[in-house]
Amino acid sequence: MENQTAKTEFKTSTGANVVVTAELILKETHYADGDNIAVDCCEMGIVTAKIDGHPDQFGYHKLHKTIDHKAGKIVATIGNLSLIEKNNSLVEAIIDKLKQHPVWIAKQAQIEKNQKEIAKMEAARDSSPGYCRKCGSYCYGDCEAN
Repeated sequence: MENQTAKTEFKTSTGANVVVTAELILKETHYADGDNIAVDCCEMGIVTAKIDGHPDQFGYHKLHKTIDHKAGKIVATIGNLSLIEKNNSLVEAIIDKLKQHPVWIAKQAQIEKNQKEIAKMEAARDSSPGYCRKCGSYCYGDCEAN
């Protein structure tokens, strides 16, 4: 399966053209003692912004607190590029488009199933007599004796 990409374009408040690319990685190459092995995977790649006249910026981060700016409220960043609400909605749209891929949906369902199983196993373990949450073993409280 081939990696999936999605792009969007917008202009900054200073008029520079920005092309944002998001990637869903579905196949990786692992280098094993000189042998290249193609491995199926499902990961979100790094969001990249190519800005006219500026170095490329990498890494999408939503801010916990918005920042007021003359161009609007800054709600996220890609590297040093600040995104106002209007431009951020374009970036989120391409990320959401990639998250609709069947492989991504199946991975998220598997993660949810695994989390439920882990919670069930931890509940069973915690109800066992003598299990100590402090040291993570069946010490019957001996870890506090010394």
